[in-house]
Formats: sequence, structure tokens, C-alpha cells
Amino acid sequence: MMDDLLARTLILLAASGLAVGLLTMLRMPAVMGYLVVGAVLGPHALNLIDNAEHTKFLAELGLIFLMFMVGLEFSMPTILRAGRDVLVAGSVHVGLMMTLVTAGLVLTGVPVQPAVIMGGAIAMSSTAVTLKQLAEQGEISSRHGRLALGILLFQDLATLPLIILVGAWAQNGSLAPMEILKQIAVATGALVAAAVIARPLIRLGFSWVLKSRSADLFLLWALMTALGTAYVVHLAGLPAPIGAFVAGMVIGESEFRHRVEEDIRPFRDVLVGLFFITVGMGIDTSAAASFPGMIVVWLLVLVLAKPLVAFVTGLIAGAPREASARTAVIVAHGGEFGLLLTSLALQSGLVPAALGQPALIALALTMGFAPLLIQRNHWAAWLFDRRERRIAATEASIRMQSGSLHDHVILCGCGRVGRLVATVLEAAGIAYIAIETDLPRFRTARRQGHEVVFGDARHHRILEAAGLDRALLVAITFDHLNTVESILHRVRAIEPGPASLVSTADDLDMAHFARLEATAVFPENLAAGLALADRALLLCGKSQDDAARIVNGVRAELVEVNGLAA
Repeated sequence: MMDDLLARTLILLAASGLAVGLLTMLRMPAVMGYLVVGAVLGPHALNLIDNAEHTKFLAELGLIFLMFMVGLEFSMPTILRAGRDVLVAGSVHVGLMMTLVTAGLVLTGVPVQPAVIMGGAIAMSSTAVTLKQLAEQGEISSRHGRLALGILLFQDLATLPLIILVGAWAQNGSLAPMEILKQIAVATGALVAAAVIARPLIRLGFSWVLKSRSADLFLLWALMTALGTAYVVHLAGLPAPIGAFVAGMVIGESEFRHRVEEDIRPFRDVLVGLFFITVGMGIDTSAAASFPGMIVVWLLVLVLAKPLVAFVTGLIAGAPREASARTAVIVAHGGEFGLLLTSLALQSGLVPAALGQPALIALALTMGFAPLLIQRNHWAAWLFDRRERRIAATEASIRMQSGSLHDHVILCGCGRVGRLVATVLEAAGIAYIAIETDLPRFRTARRQGHEVVFGDARHHRILEAAGLDRALLVAITFDHLNTVESILHRVRAIEPGPASLVSTADDLDMAHFARLEATAVFPENLAAGLALADRALLLCGKSQDDAARIVNGVRAELVEVNGLAA
């Protein structure tokens, strides 16, 4: 038995590593890799891995840690900062989407119970995929980014009563509406009580553990907090993951949050991966042939109806049409909690396979292509003339400011790095024009007296207005891969073109930017590390000349390895 278990574990690890690695190279979410592994190796395909009790137990642990990590991010200060985007946009989007899907299914003869569950599942989008992609694009602080974040936060919150509802229906069968509301009210009261009681106990426990200065004890206490709260809530008759969410929310509002998140993440990543493998095991690949029409219907609901609802939601919340349209594209996909709700409903028999299996496939497919859609959310703004008018106005303003400049520097981004570059250029008397698309950073730079204009350097008209063909140098001071690529392509198109400097967060993309013919790339970790090493050599007794010679030698070697000019 041990040999069999070890062999299956090795197959699972090898297949997961291969699938996740390939999908990561294709810029697709890792969740897709786990789902594919589960579907291919599971009982509905190759049948190399079964849904045994030990697998289910580990998957349940993964779900507990997933909800714990969601709780860490879901604090009341976060909700209050998001304000209208969470309470208005989020509630309207989830409510409208659930109502439309539920009503549509009921009209086609589906019972209310599975219709409500599927309405909730389809309403959910992937918070992890969306935030990761928006962060890479530098759009989290934009109007459409904040609106999408508010909707996603409310979706995560709405998952809690839906999980409670599925659990109640699975145990008691059909319940009257008043009985459902009563159970949700009791559950809400129990969770509030648990949060109130757990808050001082958890804080007291972590304070005591920190005094011991033991990293092992801190990790054990964090694990015990997540699992212990889940167990206590389970004893009260509620799903265990809800208890983990409460524990995470309590810790998320404390000063221990970041350390707990860092320590728990390895367990979360492994166990959550196993959870999604078990979800993949529940996907019947033959459903693609058995219910192709239903798969197409669910895909249309996710990529057409769902964004339409999001667009209306944005307008109701007072967002501009452009921001509402971009948000609509961002949330036009399924999410982890949609997979979770559908999977739980299928396992408990609440949703028939003919309805749930096609939905699982559609949810998984749209999650896989979500990064590509989010990456191109700006296309939605082309539907409105307002964007063109704004670009034209910005272009005219920049052209007026840069009209007399020659051999100047175009500074793309005026954040913490860009402002330092601008300060040095001013001290040296070198003419420059800075372009910043983030409003808070733009305002900060203006307050500090820098020559900065509000615009998107990714747009060719903005770069042309800044005098790209007359510039001596283009300095890119942000770390958004797609935007940097777009700007470098514009620079390369000019003959003879200006030099280009790129600042990145780390040295992982140095070779990539070298292939795009960037003149030089300066990773922040490399600059900080070499500066720290230089000071360390001085404190170790080396002379200034010796320290400079050693550090410069290491710098030259790193530059040569990554194919960049010194």
C-alpha cells in the first residue's frame, strides 16, 4: 500500500510540475495546471489517481488554508477604503448576476435549489488571477482597477453565505426560504461571536509566541490558529473553512498579518494545489462531448452576459463609461470560488451532472484565458469617444510643453525611482519631461516641483507628443513588462533613435529587455545589493579603491552574463 501511495504521489507531483510550468510559460494561471492534472489523471480519464479518503482530507485542508488566506486580505479597513466600489458595485453585480442566472435556469425548468447555486458560482471571478495581472500592468490604482477590486472583494464575501447554504442543503435537503434566512442569520451571529471571542485570544497568543522569539513556535501557533478556529466553528455546525476565514480576518487586522502570511504561504500553495486537483478529478472530460451545447451556453454567459452586468454595475456605482467598460472585460471569467461551489454541489448531488459538469469546464476555460482578456482591457475603452478626446487633450498639452525641447530626456514614470532621476536631472541642468499615468504619483511629483504631465507613455501619440524623435534618452522607471515592451518597440522604430534605460524590480527580466535592445537595464535589487556590498567591504577594512574595484568587477560580470552593455 505504501509503495502504491508513493508512486501515485510521485505521478501527481511530476504531472503538476509539468502542467504548472508549461502554463506559467504561457502566462496562464497555475490553477489551470492543477485542474488539468486532476481531469487527466482522475477517474474520468486515465484513472491513475483516485479520490480516496486521504486525498479528500488533504484537499479539505487546502480549502481551509485558502479561506484563511482570503480572510487575511479581507479586513474591515480594506472594505472601508474601497467604500462604494465594494458596498454598491459589488452587491449590485453579484445580486444582478445571481438573479439573471437563477431566473434563466428556473424558466428552463431547473429547480430553484441548483439554480441558486449555479447563479452564485457563475457570479464569481478570480481575485488571485485578476489582482496579479492588474498589478503587473500597473492598473490596480486606476479607476477601473479600483472598481474591479471592489467587485472582487464583495464576491469573496458573498462566497461565505453561499458555502453555508450549500452545506445546509446538503444536510437537510430542501429548505423553506424563511428557514434558509434563519440559518444564515444564525451562522452570521455565530461568526460575529467567534470573531469577537477569537480576537483577544488570537492576539494574546501571538504576543506570547513573539516573546519566545522562536520561528518554529510562531509557525506552529499560526497553523493551530487556522485549524483550531476551523474546528471550533465546525463543532458549531458550520463549514470548517468559514472558521478559517474568521481567523484570517482577525489576524489580517493585526500587526502579525504579514509574517503569518509569509509563513503559511508554502502550506497554502501545496494544499490549495491539491484541492484544485481534486476539483479537476470531478471534471468529466466526456461532458465536452455529451453536453457541448451547455458548455457553449455557459461560456456565453461568462464572456458576454457577465461583462454586460458589470458594465451596468459600474454606471450605477457612478463610474465613467470607459472605466465601467474596462471593468466589464476584467471580470469576464470564472473564479476559484465558482469552481468550489459547483464542485461541492456536484459532490453532494445538489446539482445534476448535466448542469454542473459543463459549468465546471466553462469556468476552467475562462479562468485560463482571463490574463489575456485583462491584459487587453483597454480595448473596451475604444467604444467611447471620451478616451480619444482625453488622449487628444493630453497630447496637445504635452506637445505644448515639449515643443522647444531637443536632446532632452523622456522620463516614463515619476514614482519613487522616477522622482529621484528627475531630481538628479534638475541638478545637472538637463531638460526632461516626465509622463505619469497614476494620479496619486502624478500629484506627489507635481507637489515636489517636477516637470511631470499626466498621460499614458504606452500610447504612441503621447510619446510622439513628448518629442520622441528629438529625445536623447528615454528612461523607463516602472516594472510593468507589457508596457515596457511597448515603449521599447516605439523607441526601436526610430532611426536614429534615442538611448533607452529600464529600471526593473529584480534581475529576472534583464535578458528579455536586452533582446529588445534596451541600452541598459538597472534592476533595483542589483543596485541596492551592490551598494550594500560596497559599504560592507568598507566596514570589513577594504579601502575605497579596493571596494570600488571589486564591486565594479562583479557588476561588469553580471552585466555581461545578462547580455547588456556596461
